[in-house]
Amino acid sequence: MEQSSHFTNLPLEIVTDIVSRLPVLHIARLKCVCKAWLELFESPEFSKLHLSKSSAALLVHQQFGGSPPSLKIFGFENELEVDRHELNYVPITDYGLTEFRSQTIVGSVDGILCLRVIGHIDNLYICNPFTREYITLPTLESYVQFPSIVTYGFGVSTIGCQYKVVRIFHESELDQTGVCVRIPRSDCHVYTLGTTGTWRSIAPSPPLYYNCYSIGAFLNGNLHWLAGDLNDSYLISCLDLDKEIFRTFSAPPLPGYTRCLGSLVVLGDCLSVCDNTSENDIVIWIMKDYDVGKSWTKEYVISKIPDLCGECYELVFPIKVFRNGDILMIWGDFHLFYYSNKTKTASKTDIVEMLASGAMEAILHVPSFVSLTCFGMENVNSF
Repeated sequence: MEQSSHFTNLPLEIVTDIVSRLPVLHIARLKCVCKAWLELFESPEFSKLHLSKSSAALLVHQQFGGSPPSLKIFGFENELEVDRHELNYVPITDYGLTEFRSQTIVGSVDGILCLRVIGHIDNLYICNPFTREYITLPTLESYVQFPSIVTYGFGVSTIGCQYKVVRIFHESELDQTGVCVRIPRSDCHVYTLGTTGTWRSIAPSPPLYYNCYSIGAFLNGNLHWLAGDLNDSYLISCLDLDKEIFRTFSAPPLPGYTRCLGSLVVLGDCLSVCDNTSENDIVIWIMKDYDVGKSWTKEYVISKIPDLCGECYELVFPIKVFRNGDILMIWGDFHLFYYSNKTKTASKTDIVEMLASGAMEAILHVPSFVSLTCFGMENVNSF
């Protein structure tokens, strides 16, 4: 009782600083203690403070046949020296997304997800799983059919902290072998949360071929896509979210665009390209100095032998490098696996159950209490 009295007598700024360091699940429970705690934790100031101190977690998005999709979030136990890689993960929470369908994740920024339902006309949602809020974005009435391609990105500008969803569309003409030989039309639209409630057209990038599985990698206030030019070479397409201007810079030396299974992600604080083309190895390139082509370094060569060798038709996305050198990755939308720095081998991991009829995505996600009501012009719903 005396300890409780001392704590309640502390200045509010000290109490706020202490509790802002707690994991989201602890704070969610503390909300139920009293009205004063609830008011503190739901204030925008506390949400920003807590976000600034939060660590990234693993978010796994799963779908099984016609069942509603689910989100599972796991914390990392980075400091532990564990015998089994699975012990690095601590379940935080599990959500069933019964209120709306989602088929793929466009991006995660500050605890806010952008989710996409793929179709000839896409549906997009902004969602915070911890506040259980979501926003339905207006649709762009444009019918998309192969070989035309649509890809997206989600990020926040450095000036004004404006959260933006970016949609890139291009028509493609393919030859008899399926290689893109001409891009007769390209469009790019931007939706800024909390502004006019409409999509704005901006100048598109130079004619580039974007993979339909490519998602914009957000780093340094910019969105990045690994794209191919009409000479069968890779480039990094970069959109400055402040100026809303595209530019390109060099990719690492990869096989030709039509022959390479390359993915672009942010790994740590660097752009990274993962090449899964080889039957025997996975190669991970790191751009040590941002926007410096000469800084691309072949950082990891991961043997697929014996468990993952054979013909490859899927992209591999690195997710996280642990302090002991282990690397968590996802193979297509089928399974999670990891590279053990100790044994120098790659193995599947059973963090989550995967069924034959299901699909899975996994990304880093910083849990937060940022309320979508801060985007004043948006219609916020609960699930």
